[in-house]
Amino acid sequence: MPRATVKTSDIDACGLTLSELQELWLGPAPGGSLFRDRQELEGAWAQGRAVVMRLWGSHGRRPAGWWEFNAGDLEHPGYFRERSYLYEHNVLGQQERVELEAAWKTAFDAARGMDARERREHLAHHDVPDELIREWTAARKRRRRQPTPSQEEAAAK
Repeated sequence: MPRATVKTSDIDACGLTLSELQELWLGPAPGGSLFRDRQELEGAWAQGRAVVMRLWGSHGRRPAGWWEFNAGDLEHPGYFRERSYLYEHNVLGQQERVELEAAWKTAFDAARGMDARERREHLAHHDVPDELIREWTAARKRRRRQPTPSQEEAAAK
C-alpha cells in the first residue's frame, strides 16, 4: 500500500514560527525581540531568509532582516524612499527595475499639466528617482523641439 506523502510549504519547512518570520520581515515588536540574542537572530535569518525574501523582498522593498544582514553599508532610508534608494544603489534585480520603471513612468506621465509644486509632490509621493525625472524630462523636451513631418514638409516647399 503506497504511503501518503505530505507536501509542506517552504514556510512550514523553514522551522520558524509565523511570529519569528514576521519579525524578520518587520523587525522586533515594540515589546522586544522574540530572539534571545543576536546569534539566535542571525541563525533565524539564515534559516528563514529564502522564505522571507520570497514573501517580502520584492517590488523594490526589502524586509528588516535583509537590511540588518545583507545591506552592507546601505542604511534603510525609510519606507517612503526605499524603492528609489535601492534602485539608485543598483540593488534590485532586472525584473524589479523594469517593474518599477514602468510604474514610475506612469506616475511621471500623470504629472503632466500639474503646476510645479503639485508635480514635485506627486513624484515624491510615488518615490520616482531624480535621475529618471531628469532623463524623462529631457526626452520630453527633445521631442517637443523636433519638427513634426508637416513642419518639415512646409519648410521644404
